Amino acid sequence: MPPPDMHTARTVFGQHKTATLDKTGITILKVRYHSELLANWLRRQDSCTVNVRWHPKDISAVSVQLGDQWYEVPSVDASLEGVSAQTWLTATRRIKAANPTSNRLDLVAVRQAIKAIAARNEAAMAAASLNLEDWSEEAFARAEKNVLAGVEFRERASTPQNDNELGRAVPDHVEPSDASPKAPRHTGKHENDAANPTATLNVEED
Repeated sequence: MPPPDMHTARTVFGQHKTATLDKTGITILKVRYHSELLANWLRRQDSCTVNVRWHPKDISAVSVQLGDQWYEVPSVDASLEGVSAQTWLTATRRIKAANPTSNRLDLVAVRQAIKAIAARNEAAMAAASLNLEDWSEEAFARAEKNVLAGVEFRERASTPQNDNELGRAVPDHVEPSDASPKAPRHTGKHENDAANPTATLNVEED
């Protein structure tokens, strides 16, 4: 079966939290989430409490329970697609440290910090020789030039096998036709021993 989509993974494995739904939507980790569905649900009341599931690996959306069903609600900030909660907090902490006297953070600066963190992580993975799935036109051309230039692939000659057995077939040893007969091996026995090929061995127990 294919892996579950992010909404299903978030609903089943995500972090649970109760949040207040008002006219501005839902806020998780200072990230605001809103949709037309939430607005319609809130139409007859000023605010209410709802169950929310959010996933630390991707804070671009949350799952909200309305009645008996769970619905995906996107972030108002579309630039958070694929951004983890840890990256969001690290970028926020960095911008906040640069302006310790201000409680209002510039979202543009936070987005730039998020991009810088992502670039640094990719560079660290490349330095560690981890597999990066980069198949851009530049990466494709670089692979053909640096790895595959002048390379030809060939099939290795197959080794004969027995029809009914695994492994390599070992042919029976055949003496060449011009081989000289082997000299009889001297056994060191007397000639009269050949007349009596069998011998009796008596074993006595204590």
